[in-house]
Amino acid sequence: MKKLVIIWVSLICSAGFAQDLSKSRKAADMVTVEKHKVTVCNKSLLKDTVILPLSYFTEEMKIVKLDNSEQALASPGAVVIGEQYILARGSGNNPCKLFTKEGKYIANIGAKGKGPGEYQTVCDEVLDEKNNRIYILPWSSQSVLVYDLKGKVLDPVRLPMNVPKGKLFVDPSGTTISVFAVPFTGSKYIAWTQKVSGEVIGGIAPGTLAISPRDASGKFNGFNNEIMSGKNTSGMDAFLFTFGARLDTLYHYDAKANQLIPRFTVDYGSAKKIPIFTYAELPFHYMGSFSELKQVDQSTSVASRHVFFVIEKATLKGNYFKLKNDYLGDMEIGWPAYSFSNGYFTGNYDPGDLLDELEKALSNRKLSADARQKLTRLKSSISEKDNNYIFYAKLKQ
Repeated sequence: MKKLVIIWVSLICSAGFAQDLSKSRKAADMVTVEKHKVTVCNKSLLKDTVILPLSYFTEEMKIVKLDNSEQALASPGAVVIGEQYILARGSGNNPCKLFTKEGKYIANIGAKGKGPGEYQTVCDEVLDEKNNRIYILPWSSQSVLVYDLKGKVLDPVRLPMNVPKGKLFVDPSGTTISVFAVPFTGSKYIAWTQKVSGEVIGGIAPGTLAISPRDASGKFNGFNNEIMSGKNTSGMDAFLFTFGARLDTLYHYDAKANQLIPRFTVDYGSAKKIPIFTYAELPFHYMGSFSELKQVDQSTSVASRHVFFVIEKATLKGNYFKLKNDYLGDMEIGWPAYSFSNGYFTGNYDPGDLLDELEKALSNRKLSADARQKLTRLKSSISEKDNNYIFYAKLKQ
């Protein structure tokens, strides 16, 4: 079956949809903390909810249908967009897979298992086209797995400690890496830089950021915590998510100075109860979410009632917001603060799920005739037997 590559430069949204933050109130201030500038959002000043189009943050969207060969079948999940390739994270028994940006299958990257070059669950990945390398950091491991761009297994990078749910950065030279790890009590580092040969150059102990892996009853619940990193700027950003909702900031790791530098936080004022929160960074904006803890049963709690906010770095104006994909008939993007990574908005759709989303978009009576025609044409080109469809749009820089 032929590959389908669709590139839409013009928007297909209904007229008058686009909004911006120009009428928003100033919701944040710049303060100096230990000689570093930190943006502080006053939560009480976040009021109205604006609807922002994806094109407000990104360039044109591209849609790629992946090869239909059996070995190329991809799983829904994270994707990394490079200059020449697309790296799709595997799930279940399906390993990571490398494709060209036209959707042509190149190779499996590693395999599911416990042998050399094998892994069970992937926590982070780096596509280093310049140095012909792919790095995979498993969910809990003391090694970074390394491959070339044809899928050949190379020598792993040994780490100084077991890394639970880490995030990985690779220096452009390919000679050093930096790693963030969930800082459990007793961990040696929360962040460090090392040579690929294994020699640690510098590291930061968890200190006051240390997290007990057990709750008050002694039950292990450490994996409710996350290191979150969008990798959307030149800085090595990291946010430590906990259900405890303790006050904290989004950080940058300065590897040369071996420092965690605070960049963004929220002032909750005199609020008696601090919400569960996340912070993220884009080139020109900070984003985040607030939610509440909901008890599902005696042993399970989940975050619910999510709302999302955005702060413009240049003006410090902000609002609550919803994000809609105006390249696809104003389809709402459900988790806007988490939808951007490695400099792109990305989506990885099973064809059946994509058909459902297109059907919802076509049910919008306010959809323009031109948008309806384009969505209908796209819908008619999709078969439920297809491989996955990758959507990506590069963040404006």
